[in-house]
Amino acid sequence: MELKRVSYSYPGGQPLINEFTASIPETGILAIIGPNGAGKSTILNLLSGELTPTSGQVLLNGTPVSEMSTKARANQIAVVRQHNEVYDDLAVKDVVKMGRLAFHSLFSVVSDSEVAPFLEQTHLTDLADRQLSELSGGQQQRVWIAMALAQEPAVLLLDEPTTYLDIRYQVDLMNLVVQLQQEKQIAVIMVLHDMNQAFRVSHRIWLIKAGQLVKQGSPETLLDSALLSQTFDFPVRVVDVADYGRYVIQMPSGQETDNLRKLI
Repeated sequence: MELKRVSYSYPGGQPLINEFTASIPETGILAIIGPNGAGKSTILNLLSGELTPTSGQVLLNGTPVSEMSTKARANQIAVVRQHNEVYDDLAVKDVVKMGRLAFHSLFSVVSDSEVAPFLEQTHLTDLADRQLSELSGGQQQRVWIAMALAQEPAVLLLDEPTTYLDIRYQVDLMNLVVQLQQEKQIAVIMVLHDMNQAFRVSHRIWLIKAGQLVKQGSPETLLDSALLSQTFDFPVRVVDVADYGRYVIQMPSGQETDNLRKLI
């Protein structure tokens, strides 16, 4: 999958994405990080085909995504959004069945056995008959991922999947994404707010600012204090943490430092 000189703007507005060119490996985890308003979710929506570029092309196996039918895109690309439509009165297994619709005719029925493997892969088998409204936020996110996997996509797009989750569910969900990517050897593209999550689980990172690609590469090559500080317009430092490795920390401002000293 690749973006070729892709720009996007609302009619009469300034470009949100400007001359963006990059390619995505067929397998592995790619994280997109950058400050608020950088265009991260817009890029994800261009990759999914929800948005059509103002200029340039988003290509999947050489075909413009914007020219693919909805069904053809669903057979190749699955999306888990930050905010998902809620089906409170549906059982977990019935939500996951929606991911199989692209493989069926209009009046055919998706069986329980057909979605059983996707429930098992996301550790939801014991919750299959529970209503979605009865689940925790972390469990619901696993349901959306199971539904996306049921599409059997080549590309899985995740828009800030750990937002609103406590630290335990964040770790569990990221570990699940890593496991599923390794098992299925698909391309996973994630927009992440937490830099340390991105550097911990990704094979490759796009660092973006103001709708443009600042730099791309392996996590090791982008773990640079000056580069990250410049991109986020805020001082950060990359430090070595025992039993963890390199870690990005936010540097307090002068006023914050003074306030901390008064409290100690």
